[in-house]
Amino acid sequence: MSDCEIYTPTGVLAGTADVTPVTIDGPDLVDPLTMAGVSFYPLDGDEPTQRPVATVEPDDMLVVVTPPPEVKVHLTWYAIAVEVGPYRVTGSISTHPGFDPGKSIARPSSEFVALSEVTIELLGHPEAGTAERAHVHVNRYAVDRVTSPIMLGHYFPGAQLETRVPVAVPA
Repeated sequence: MSDCEIYTPTGVLAGTADVTPVTIDGPDLVDPLTMAGVSFYPLDGDEPTQRPVATVEPDDMLVVVTPPPEVKVHLTWYAIAVEVGPYRVTGSISTHPGFDPGKSIARPSSEFVALSEVTIELLGHPEAGTAERAHVHVNRYAVDRVTSPIMLGHYFPGAQLETRVPVAVPA
């Protein structure tokens, strides 16, 4: 069993699962993920609820908190901010040495893109506070806006792109 924390369009699920939902080397999720001992923190202001079991569809997983991967090569890190559903995720994205976004034919091979040292906040609700996590995976097809110093259009198809260094929003 592994600890799971999943940000969905309606709230955050925290519990355990038989598998880590997303890994750098793992396949994309195609089946719903079943979690046990779940706490659900709704975004609508209702009180958190406890559920013995909850199932979440892969498309409803906007941000998945995961353990940091074992880094095997020297990576180059860039600041990034993405807006995905009701959340803004600010952190760092890695690329391999020599990555040139204008010439790159490399594309992410999964539905999720890994980010590190992130801050997650609820868009339009600074009073809700922030969550800081060491490593997450973001559903790249659900991202609405990306701010980064490098062009990442092929990482986040359909997102509005801003090529500049993102500025952290004070909590």
